[in-house]
Amino acid sequence: YAQGTFYFGLDKTLVDEAAYRRDFPDAPGPKPAAAEMDSALCDTRSLGFTWALEQLAAQSQVLEHLREIFKEDARSLLNLAIYKLDGGNSMAAMEDWRASVYLPHGPALKSQRISEVLSRVTPKDFARYFHLRHQSKIERMSGADCVHYALDNTTISSYSATIADVAYGHAKRDPELPVLNFTFVCDQDSGDIVFAHAYEGSIPDVTAFGEIVYRMKDAGFDFSKVILVTDRYQSLINIQKQIDLEVKFIQGIRLSEDIVKRSFDRYDASLHNQRFYDTGERVYAHSTTEAWKQYTDYGSLNKTLHLHLYRFPKADEAEMEELRLQVQQVLDLKNANKQVPPEKWLTYKRFVCERTTAQGRRYWDRDDNAIEAALRYAGRFAIRTNAEANPFKALSIYRLRGQVEQDFNQFKNWVDGNRLRCTDTAYWGKLLVCTLATSLRMMAIKGAHDREQGNRKIPNNSIDCLFTILKQIQADKRQTANAWVTRTITKKQRDMLALLGLENPP
Repeated sequence: YAQGTFYFGLDKTLVDEAAYRRDFPDAPGPKPAAAEMDSALCDTRSLGFTWALEQLAAQSQVLEHLREIFKEDARSLLNLAIYKLDGGNSMAAMEDWRASVYLPHGPALKSQRISEVLSRVTPKDFARYFHLRHQSKIERMSGADCVHYALDNTTISSYSATIADVAYGHAKRDPELPVLNFTFVCDQDSGDIVFAHAYEGSIPDVTAFGEIVYRMKDAGFDFSKVILVTDRYQSLINIQKQIDLEVKFIQGIRLSEDIVKRSFDRYDASLHNQRFYDTGERVYAHSTTEAWKQYTDYGSLNKTLHLHLYRFPKADEAEMEELRLQVQQVLDLKNANKQVPPEKWLTYKRFVCERTTAQGRRYWDRDDNAIEAALRYAGRFAIRTNAEANPFKALSIYRLRGQVEQDFNQFKNWVDGNRLRCTDTAYWGKLLVCTLATSLRMMAIKGAHDREQGNRKIPNNSIDCLFTILKQIQADKRQTANAWVTRTITKKQRDMLALLGLENPP
């Protein structure tokens, strides 16, 4: 070896450089030594997850719409949303997180810079962005007459003393904290959020519904191509507002209206007749019509609404069994002189009563008349609509509104949207970032489920498992060149990318 430098030739024997280059004419030359090789691959980062989310944002036009509204802040807002999707809570930790992932676009964000970006998001820009999201859905309608949007509302708790819209309301969790009301309107086909609106936490949902619809109208929503699917916003005033604004709607209604109860009594025989049963939806249905008025600047017009009545087989027996079980538990506690949990007593106290035996002993008993009255319309449901005359099709569309409930679940439990930890200047930005993250996550979930086939399925039916597999795709950066090299992608990783509709990273 003292005579010079040798190389492994084609037959694995030691040869000089001239013989080596004859054996490997296309090779660029000798490989660096082991120590030199280690220093050349000086940086390794996770690539798959961040690259996939960037591609989804580009394909769904999210990035394009962000650029149109927020200009130079677009990439920063998207990167913050990806950070939230990767489990980031504190914005202050984003700089360290970014050093571990491949995210080449957009400036590096320190805490102060993040606050500046969030504070530049205004309510007006917030609404303009979602107008673009709606317009893209309308433009991409594939032969459908209308898109179906589900609307619902949730509350967000906050410790902030500076956000004007935070007030004490009806919080389901953390009732000791003031809340902000937040509305989602999502595309039932993709799960994408096409509109969002925040308002004061003390305003009830039913009262705010008209304002929400007006806000959508002001944001440029074309209601002629939209069917709005709602629940829990039932009131005759809200129905009238939708008619006057020419909004197409499918609305689930409570059975508290006398006209609905009378309709169930009138058509009870039909709801037990096999001719009114649909095997696909597994429900009995009967439709009737209602006469309404539309009030315009030029007078009133006659309008006809459809009232669809439903009976779910065996649901009434299930409700009766559950109610009797809960009432019996209350009776057992009361007759044993034990305390009934306050919430349980508040719910079931009307179904029990105190009685006295012939010997004068007092005891608690079940009130069967009260139970019978409560179960009179058990297993029943009703929909009021001006958009769908077929009761079974209307129910099928209504059931898809579970998509917006899933949006709220992702928003609160997976992207840090359950609590506002910011000031009045930054909270619209925080809401936008968490909403962007929710949209991307929901589009990934819906797209992956739609593309499942054969052995290519979402692992453990969990999008988090899919994301974890993508995070294992890594890239190395060479010190000798400004280039990143993707490591070998396994078949499992390729399958996860295919579920999201993506090609392999370059």
